[in-house]
Amino acid sequence: MILCIPCAFPTDSESDFMLHFNNFTIYRKKALPMQKEARIIGICLSRVQEEYRLQCIKAFNQHASAKGYRLFIFNTKSDFFLPPTPTDFGEMTVYQLIPYDLLDAMILFPDTIYRDSILNDILENCRSRQIPVLTIDKALEGCINFRFDYANSFEKLCRHVVEVHHARTLFMLAGFAENNFSNERIAAFQKVLQEYGLSQENCRIAYGDFWEKPAIEAMEKWFVEDKLPIPDAIICANDTMAITASQFLQNLGYRIPEDCIITGFDGISQASYHVPHLTTCTQDYDTMGRLVIEAVEKLWLGQPVEPSTVVDFYVRFSQSCGCEAVGSVNVNTILQNVLDQLKLSNERQELTCQVQSAVTSMASLSELPEIILDKFIFHTIVFALNDDLFCAPEFGEGKQKKQAFSENVNVLCQRYFWNPEEPCVTSRNTLIPDLNRLLEREDPVIFSALHFLDLTMGYCAFQTDISYDSYEKINSFMNAMGSALGIFHSQMHTKSINMQLKSVNSELEKLYVHDHMTGLLNRRGFYRQFRQQLTESKGKDMSVIIISADLDGLKHINDTYGHTEGDNAISTVGKALMTSAIQGEVCSRFGGDEFTVAGVIADMDDNYFESFRERFREYLRQYNQISRKHYLVESSIGFCFQKLEDEIDLDQMIKIADDRMYEDKVQRRKARR
Repeated sequence: MILCIPCAFPTDSESDFMLHFNNFTIYRKKALPMQKEARIIGICLSRVQEEYRLQCIKAFNQHASAKGYRLFIFNTKSDFFLPPTPTDFGEMTVYQLIPYDLLDAMILFPDTIYRDSILNDILENCRSRQIPVLTIDKALEGCINFRFDYANSFEKLCRHVVEVHHARTLFMLAGFAENNFSNERIAAFQKVLQEYGLSQENCRIAYGDFWEKPAIEAMEKWFVEDKLPIPDAIICANDTMAITASQFLQNLGYRIPEDCIITGFDGISQASYHVPHLTTCTQDYDTMGRLVIEAVEKLWLGQPVEPSTVVDFYVRFSQSCGCEAVGSVNVNTILQNVLDQLKLSNERQELTCQVQSAVTSMASLSELPEIILDKFIFHTIVFALNDDLFCAPEFGEGKQKKQAFSENVNVLCQRYFWNPEEPCVTSRNTLIPDLNRLLEREDPVIFSALHFLDLTMGYCAFQTDISYDSYEKINSFMNAMGSALGIFHSQMHTKSINMQLKSVNSELEKLYVHDHMTGLLNRRGFYRQFRQQLTESKGKDMSVIIISADLDGLKHINDTYGHTEGDNAISTVGKALMTSAIQGEVCSRFGGDEFTVAGVIADMDDNYFESFRERFREYLRQYNQISRKHYLVESSIGFCFQKLEDEIDLDQMIKIADDRMYEDKVQRRKARR
């Protein structure tokens, strides 16, 4: 089906025109006098630094800039899949910044925003302003959809192994059971087997859950427990399992691809570092970018547009199937790249601490621009605060959720390609005081909400090169500035409203007893709230319980995937504990990867801890199944309890729970070997 717009080219005298598709109206805006020097495409997504999204942005920008478009990216650090925390509510306010009146099209990544209310708000705003919406991978009603052809591409890869390399016994490592992506690839695998008359008995399928540990378990079942002969090829549903399978067989003394061909899927960067380099399938990002921007251009010109377009992968034939010889590897280069990334990560961590120290030590807000420009070096940045954030008596209270930003904002700091400008006050709808200076350059503009928990303080706009390092740098800046400015805001608030003790106590409770990353109580808040709970329960027939939990493998996650992913793992364990605490237990993060839960329980029985632990691990298991991360979030856990008495040695109980948690950690580590 082709969407037809009933006129060929826009003129200033034309009225707005529209087309209808699936009971939803797609509009092309009437040509208006330009107030900007380029046409603007909005993009809404989360975690823009992740490889798949980053590559899409690169392709979009290349083709958009060639046609005179510029990209405005509205990005969050959370995809909102899990129940929202106060920090999540602060993050999602960035979508309130979208300047719909400036946009000529909107691109959505619905698979990266797991909150229908956000998507519906964006769609409604676009529809009311006659802005066409294009979606990537996941189709939404009334939108023009572009998706990658995962199933057919996987089939091509399977066919290549059979036709070109003459494999006759093929095993497959699939993803999760009942997962659509995994099931599509299983169907493609079985289709090729059937077409070439290959025996299903000799071609086995196991579920590796897209991750390392389950893939190792599947390989051990095949080749250690069942002692199956090594097949001609192992076809893997993603690159992570392919790398795991290759390492497993090489550790047993087999050669890849001479003894067994191994293929992956997804084209992640590690596939090119692994020895031998993986044969895999990679998204055709360039074609996706070209077709999406061509569709935007056609809509602008009033030309027909397909409502749905499928973009192929391309097979990257490499060493693990035998298409390329396994050559020598420059290990020094690989190690140097890893060391450079670790060094950069450490430098940013140190810089974050410096920023937090400098901001919280400010005598007045006037010192902030110098800190921003001196500590984190961005050649282009706009830093804006709500104009009532530091105004007594409210101090910006109420700037949450639907009312996140003030009508006017104080642009405290603005620099355009190293050229600083004076601070100013501008309308929130303007966003960028000197918009056309940004539009002169081809790099996308990225917008992020500046917040502390669910208090929105303002926003930042950046224009950098499209790279993982640059976008991680933005994440580090926003984390550091949000936390530090939140504390400074509290200090100013406290000084201003000393006479309003109730309000001061409420603000201090929020800012000083909660952990910024997880939204849980910190150590101070834990002792305060739980001791109050003990006092209120004194004299009752109840039991005191302490649970200690510790995230497994945080250093590995930080070193391998970056501190943003480490923060994600910490937050996930915090949410798992909150979900598991169904009897009013107090949940806290003491720091790092350490968590403590405490409660006063009336109906204490022998199954309490087992039930808690089962809920906790089930939550993590479900998260690992659907997160699509290249690591598992796991945690060790320990428990202590005693009857409620006049004297409770809370610290001793915590120590006992800690000891039992470490015993659990040791046992789990042994079980994984």
